[in-house]
Amino acid sequence: MGESREFRDIVLAFGDVLEREDAEELTLVPSALPESLLPFPKGVIRHAIAQLLLRETSPDKRSILEEAYLYLDNFISDQEYKLFYPLDTSIRDARTDNSDDPGRVEEIISKNTQLMQIINEKVESMKLRNAQANEELRSLRRIIGLPDERR
Repeated sequence: MGESREFRDIVLAFGDVLEREDAEELTLVPSALPESLLPFPKGVIRHAIAQLLLRETSPDKRSILEEAYLYLDNFISDQEYKLFYPLDTSIRDARTDNSDDPGRVEEIISKNTQLMQIINEKVESMKLRNAQANEELRSLRRIIGLPDERR
């Protein structure tokens, strides 16, 4: 009972982070946030969510937990976030200020090709991790006798 409560407390603390409105997600690395916002290390949160998924019978609650499990990988190292943030902001501002002139965005990107390459590599690694996380969720569903596919 106590261990289950501990898992629930960890996941609730993570849920509080997800509800924050002051966190600024990146757009170049879709929905990326800095890991320093997390109340516990990603591995601890992932384990707690997995433990709750193994016990949860409500389809609605399972769906929320699965979404949280997948969203966890949107948290990137603070170092990466700080590296990407200025370029992300510049491009976002250029899109807002010059919505009818894509040339400004292209100019910013062309001046930052190395950083854009790093960002693209990060996005690709996040896609791979997302596929892995989806496979982990399918495995958890199989363990408790549920169909592989999410609702």
